[in-house]
Formats: sequence, structure tokens, C-alpha cells
Amino acid sequence: MKLSLFTPEQPILNQQLVKEILVPSVKGYLGILPGHAPLISLLKAGVLKYLPENSNVWEKLALGWGYLEVHEGNVRILAESVATKDSLDKAQSEKDLKSILEQLDRWDIEPSEREKLEKERFWLEGKLEL
Repeated sequence: MKLSLFTPEQPILNQQLVKEILVPSVKGYLGILPGHAPLISLLKAGVLKYLPENSNVWEKLALGWGYLEVHEGNVRILAESVATKDSLDKAQSEKDLKSILEQLDRWDIEPSEREKLEKERFWLEGKLEL
């Protein structure tokens, strides 16, 4: 199975051979194995995990929201943003997450603002899981 991952800025993975993929969909994590039925899904921010063809060690990337397409052995992900463990500023992410959680505790927050903060919370939690 081939995994491709793109952001608006650049391709991150291009037809990486993989044995298994776990992605954060809006309805929970999706597991994708070779021979998976065709699928299009909306992804939420979280951690993408994939098992390279020639390894038994899972690779992890933090994803912003995006889209997933599975078709004939090809898995394509278009993500708003991607972070790796190497690019992570853990202290800043922890500080940002604390601030967002404090804002989400407010009872008077507008629904649209709450949705925006929740999206950012998932992104930061995904980065910190790396």
C-alpha cells in the first residue's frame, strides 16, 4: 500500500510503502490495511501513525485537519499542517495548550470560538503525543 501526505506548502510523504495506517478521522481513529475499500473521509487534528513496509516500528506525525482518500492501494492525505517530533517546540506547545484549556473553561464563550479552540486543542495534543 502506498501512503502520500501533502500540505499546502510541500509534500511530506510521496508513495511511502506501508503495511498499516492509523488516522484521526472525525468519528475516531481509522485503521487502514492493504485491500481497504475505497473511502473518502474528513480528518481531525491528531496523530497519524503508519508502519513502513520494511520496519516493525511505527512512525508518527501530528496532523492538522484534512482529508483522506483510499483508492486501489493508494492512500492520500491532504492536511492543513504537519508536525514532526524534530520540529516540535514542546514548551511552547504546552503553554499554548494550557491557555486554550483555560479559555475553554469559560462558560460565556461563543460556539464558533469554542469550535476554533477545540480544533487548536486537538492539534496541540497531537503534537505533544509525538
